[in-house]
Amino acid sequence: MRDNGFVYLAKAFAHQPQFFAAVTRAAGALQPDAVAVTPTLGNDRNGESAVFFQVVLADGIPRAQLLPLARQISQSIVQQVQPLEEWGVLPYFDFLTKSEQAQRSA
Repeated sequence: MRDNGFVYLAKAFAHQPQFFAAVTRAAGALQPDAVAVTPTLGNDRNGESAVFFQVVLADGIPRAQLLPLARQISQSIVQQVQPLEEWGVLPYFDFLTKSEQAQRSA
């Protein structure tokens, strides 16, 4: 983001170790449903500073519970980490199961 020739650097980029530590703390409370939460800093399609969370869910969660669980997990991370308010990055979430992650890696 530019303003009067100055480049704005989101706090999450400037203080990455602290940001990733905050995500790790928040993710720890989500187990065993969320096996892993991996944040990646970057820019969204509009060029805004963003964090992309890849959340790996445990296998065996009933299909009917996936959407409510995804909402619960994303809300929990946003409430605890406060990516936009505290760190200056827009949060985006991608969910997949552990077996789907294994298939992507193969």
